[in-house]
Amino acid sequence: MNIKSTKTLTTKIKLYSFIAVILFTASCAKIVMPTGGEKDITPPRILKSYPENFSVNFKEKKVVIKFDEFFQLKNLNKELLVSPPLKEQPKIRVAGKNLIIETTDTLKEKTTYNINFHEAIADLNENNILSNYQYCFSTGDYIDSLYVDGLVLDAFSLEPKEFVKVMLYENYNDSTPYKKTPDFVSQTNKKGQFSINNIKSGNYHIFALNDANNNLLFDQPSEEIAFIDSLIIPNLEKVELIDTLKIIESIVDNDTIFKDTIIKHTEFLSTIKNLELCMFQEDYKKQYIAESKRDKKETCTFIFNKPSDKKCEISPLNFDTKSEKWNIIESNLNNDTIICWLIDSTIYKRDSLIFECKYNKKTILEQDSLVTDTVTFVYVEKEKPRKKRKRKDKKTEEPKKEVFLNIVTNIKNKIDLNQKIILKAPSPVKSYDASKIQLFLTEDSTEILQPITFTKDSIFLRTFCITNKWQEESNYKLVIYPKAFTDIYNYSNDTIANSFSTRESDYYGNINLDITNIDTNSIVQLLSDKEKLLRQYFISNDTSLNINYLYPKKYMLKLIVDKNNNKEWDTGNLLKNIQPEKIYYYKEIIEIKSNWDNEITWDVNK
Repeated sequence: MNIKSTKTLTTKIKLYSFIAVILFTASCAKIVMPTGGEKDITPPRILKSYPENFSVNFKEKKVVIKFDEFFQLKNLNKELLVSPPLKEQPKIRVAGKNLIIETTDTLKEKTTYNINFHEAIADLNENNILSNYQYCFSTGDYIDSLYVDGLVLDAFSLEPKEFVKVMLYENYNDSTPYKKTPDFVSQTNKKGQFSINNIKSGNYHIFALNDANNNLLFDQPSEEIAFIDSLIIPNLEKVELIDTLKIIESIVDNDTIFKDTIIKHTEFLSTIKNLELCMFQEDYKKQYIAESKRDKKETCTFIFNKPSDKKCEISPLNFDTKSEKWNIIESNLNNDTIICWLIDSTIYKRDSLIFECKYNKKTILEQDSLVTDTVTFVYVEKEKPRKKRKRKDKKTEEPKKEVFLNIVTNIKNKIDLNQKIILKAPSPVKSYDASKIQLFLTEDSTEILQPITFTKDSIFLRTFCITNKWQEESNYKLVIYPKAFTDIYNYSNDTIANSFSTRESDYYGNINLDITNIDTNSIVQLLSDKEKLLRQYFISNDTSLNINYLYPKKYMLKLIVDKNNNKEWDTGNLLKNIQPEKIYYYKEIIEIKSNWDNEITWDVNK
């Protein structure tokens, strides 16, 4: 074998050995997906800025802020705030890992500016937000360091108001929030919290504004406002704070023994902090007829945009009335819907009816003003679907189907032991005969007549009420005999029978509530855990309430300070310096269990 052949053979052996090692390694290796490492949870970090943050004697038009990674700007129009506000917002752009701020507006002399990005800056990959980053500078010799902070809540629900503007005015009169942008501004976060930073010393009025058109003016009827009706004078005070830290004293048998160490340090804190502003929408709406309809030929319905405190006057324009009792007027509880029931058939058979409607509206100064509107009602009878006609004997005719007055009730299979039976007619009732309404206790196959109290509702025109002392876990039957009710069109009811049963008393729970520190008219409301109103009570001093027959569910308690004693919550008014009526919630959700009494003492001042 020559030298060339030997080298070739040696090379082949090495090659085959190398391939064998690779194949063996591949067969033994466990195949796994490549990992991307730990999830990035850190927001972008600032490396440096030029000019530096908190620079004084600032004269630059351009600021460059360098980050440690690529980032994005989100909802900049919503999140970016400059305080004091500028006429022209600075131009903000991203260049690689740099944030560029360019100011085109003329800056005031000896003024500290704060550019707050709130939640606008986030990294590209994981959307980690650099929360509340602020770039601050002064055109004077020092940075103003005063601040105020607090919370903005909805005045009725006490829920935090997020992303609303909070504003300070130094020179203030009644029209200032309507015409002038604030001297300093900030914005609440998702928890309703705010802090207005870098304020100069002075006397201020503070407002919160749900700024619908983003112009820092209270100039839209739908905008919500909150204010504190006294001056605030921010300052700093030196406060000594005490922290307790745990440090390792010794380790015995692998058990670590700690001891408390007290560390004292001082900070300068604002004298104006933890402010609470309650936001409301003013009752600004002018009264007007929002809708008119004639669903039935006998009715004309006027629907107003808001409740009225006085009744409206309705007069016919295109027809004459032969009698003073040509109609009956029905109002709902809020007095924002008026139904005119037409009694005279010569009137309601007309296709078109025109009315003059006079009603009261309040001016901006809460003065009464009489308004007159002309309203036209047109009734178009709906066509009934045609049926195939069957061949009939000419000598026989089908009798006309008798029309009955359909009385409806609130009875279901089971009723509560404290429940009233409600009867409602579809049209105003002209007469009724209570003797034709009977209630029976049914035991086995016998029916025992029960005494009842039958009354006509004092508010609702077509509603009647039956009350009875119910026996628990018992069966009842309500019978309404023919012609118990007759309406204004002379229709009467046919026989109506409803069978039902009552619950056992042990099914319910109770709340025995003692309310203290009440010195004015107030409304106590029992709410579901979804804040649906279930019951309410009117009180004027410290009171004990027994709230019984409650289902085994979760409930809330709410108290409204009813200053004007009108039995409802009233909003505020900025021009009149009126705050919305105060709201309190009981601090805990109340869980009711069957056959259980909950003893609750509620001091509304705690």
